[in-house]
Amino acid sequence: MSVDTQDDNFEVPGDFPKPVHLGAVGGAQPKFLAVMYQGRFYEPGATPPEVYERWLMCNDLAEQLVKKSLLSKAGKRAHMSETEILEQYFIRLLATNWTSNEEARWIINKVASELDWQICF
Repeated sequence: MSVDTQDDNFEVPGDFPKPVHLGAVGGAQPKFLAVMYQGRFYEPGATPPEVYERWLMCNDLAEQLVKKSLLSKAGKRAHMSETEILEQYFIRLLATNWTSNEEARWIINKVASELDWQICF
């Protein structure tokens, strides 16, 4: 997925996690890792188009999990609580390595919110 960088409307919800990249560059003087985008410096992977692209992907996953959770609750996981269903999807989402832990938590919280289900994350 590639975001059109000509459109400067890269708004994402305020609660969407921003990536954290820890890194260091050798040498005697302190340094920090940064990339420039439109005259401003950002952490690597945290420019507005990059965060927007991550949000689009996470939002899509959340939409898919809303549908999947409803089907699960009505079907093979009818015996499970809503919290147990979401916890199971959280564990599976982490195992895919498609998202960071924070993004996975955001996705599951969004699914819970959309379904009006309780979750303790």
